[in-house]
Amino acid sequence: MFTLLAHGSSHAKHAAQANMLAEKVSQGLDEQVQVSFLSDNALPEGAKVLPLFLGEGKHMQQDVPALMRSSNASILATPADAADSLADLVVSELTQESKRIHVVFVVYQFTGFEKIVAALYKRAKKCSLVAMATLHGKPNVESVLKNLEQQGIKKVVLQPMLLFEGHSLDVCISMTEQTNMDIEIKPALVNIDGMSDWVTQQFKRANSNKVSHEIIG
Repeated sequence: MFTLLAHGSSHAKHAAQANMLAEKVSQGLDEQVQVSFLSDNALPEGAKVLPLFLGEGKHMQQDVPALMRSSNASILATPADAADSLADLVVSELTQESKRIHVVFVVYQFTGFEKIVAALYKRAKKCSLVAMATLHGKPNVESVLKNLEQQGIKKVVLQPMLLFEGHSLDVCISMTEQTNMDIEIKPALVNIDGMSDWVTQQFKRANSNKVSHEIIG
C-alpha cells in the first residue's frame, strides 16, 4: 500500500490538501494512495511510505523511523533526498514568463533544510536575484525584505517552501506586511502545477528500483 505521511495540523486546510494530493497521485499511479499523519502514531502495516517533509530534522531522524519500525513499513525517498528535481519543478514554475525576477525563497528554518536550500540556489542562479529567508531563525522574512527594500528593490516574488497551506503560511504572509514593496506571494507547493506528478514519479521510481533489485538478486 502506498502512503503519504504528512505532519498534520489543526489548520482546516491541511488534511483536505493532503487528501487532495493523495487522490491526484492515485490517479497517476492507477493505485490507491492514502494519507497518514504523525499524530496517528501508526502506519498501515507493510506500507510503502513517502514522508512529506522538506527538512531532515527531528521528525525525519526520530519520529518517522520509529513509525516505520512499529508498522513494518518501508520508507521511500523524501523531498530532501530528491531536492534537485523538486527545485527544478519550483524554479520552472516561477520562471515560466521570465528569469528576470527577484525571488525570495522561504524555508521553515535553515538547520535541516540545507539540501533544498542548496538545490534552489543552484537551479535559480539565472534569476536576477535570489535570496533565502526563514520563518524561524535568522534572517527571517521581514528582515530579508527590509534589506532588499533598502537596496532599492521595489518588487519581489516570494515562494514559500511549504508543502501545504496552514499556520506557517499565515506566519509567512504576516511577515510581509511591514514593507512597501510590491510582493507577489506564490502558493504552497501542493498548489503548484506538476507537484502531484512529481510525487507520483517518486513512487514509480521506488517501484522501478525495487523491481531491478529483485531481478539482480
